[in-house]
This record gives sequence, structure tokens and C-alpha cells, in this order.
Amino acid sequence: MTDSNNLLEEIQKKIKKVHQDVLEGKISLLEYQLVPIFNQLKDSLNISNINQTSKTYIEACELLDKKFEELKALLNSLDEEKRFQEYLKSEPEDSEILELFSGCWLKTFNLEPLSYTFLESSKERLMVDKTSSFTIQHLQKVEIDEDFILKLPKHKFTEKMLNFYEKIKKKLPCKFNEVFEDMENQIQIYENFIYLLHLLQLKKIKYQPDTDTLYI
Repeated sequence: MTDSNNLLEEIQKKIKKVHQDVLEGKISLLEYQLVPIFNQLKDSLNISNINQTSKTYIEACELLDKKFEELKALLNSLDEEKRFQEYLKSEPEDSEILELFSGCWLKTFNLEPLSYTFLESSKERLMVDKTSSFTIQHLQKVEIDEDFILKLPKHKFTEKMLNFYEKIKKKLPCKFNEVFEDMENQIQIYENFIYLLHLLQLKKIKYQPDTDTLYI
């Protein structure tokens, strides 16, 4: 009787380990023989341990049920594979195959800073030849008479300054550099800059530093 109880305990431990190994994916019930367990249960059965044996028998039957489920899933997969092969032999259109697989793939998440587009553009920027040659163009030196303003008679200077004022006031308000955008001659830019400074000093034109704007 003691031997029967010891055998029953061994069977219980074996069933528990099989359950655990299946859960951890270590074994497949399709490859595991359950017949020896049921034979051992039969040998361990006696009147004194019939209740305990029946509980162990239920646990063994649970393993058997799971084995049948695995067998059923295997047969279904084989049947599906066969049907899919027959479907491919029918030479379906590409659009049909695409529709067949639609929804099978999980959509990947997309973070804008790490998107494929961003990474691709970053790669292109990094691959730019950093040693590419470039040309430095020096400004052409122009000799000017630094005292040309002083050589003008006072009434002539005022006249030219007011002419400049009449010319630019149609542009106002505008950015500071926009006053000189139509001037290509370096001497002319310098001369008009002097006129502008005087107009600012006379408050005929005002300047807003925050917006870099000239206005009347």
C-alpha cells in the first residue's frame, strides 16, 4: 500500500512537471507519451487512495485533452497549407494575394523625429562632401574721396539730401537696408547713407530699432 502511495506521488510530480514544461515551451505534448502515466495510475490504484488517484487521473486527462487540441491544430494547419498551395496553383492575381494578406501585418508606430523619411534625409546630409571646394570672391576696392561731402557747398548738400528724401519717402515705412536695394554704385550708397544719417538727425525720418524699420 505504501508503494502504491509512493508511486502516486511520483506520478503527481511527473504530471506537474509536464504541465510546467508545456507552459514554458520546452516540450510539445504531441511528442510526449502519456500512456505510461495512465498505466502507472492503474497500477497505483487501491481502495485507500482512490480519492487521491481520481484527482490525479483528472490532471492526467487534462494533459490528454491538451494533446488532442495540439493534434487538432496541427491537422488544421496542414489542411490550410494544402488549401493555400492549391490556391496558389490556380495562379491568382497579385491584387487577390494582396487582399488575402491585408490585415496580417502589424502597423509600425512612427515617431516624426525618428521616421524613415527623417533618417533618410539625415543620411543624405551626412553624406555631403564636406571638402567640396568653394570660391571666395573679394570685393573690388574702390577709391573714394573721403572728404567729398565736405567739398560740397552747404546749400548744395541740403538740396541733394532733400532730393534723396523725396525719392525714398515713397518707400517708407520699410526696412533700413531696403532704402539702398536699388543702388549698385558703392560711392552712391555711401553718399546716400550720409544723407540718411542727417535726415535721422533732423528727425525728418525716424527709426525703430526693434523692427529695423524706417518711417516718417
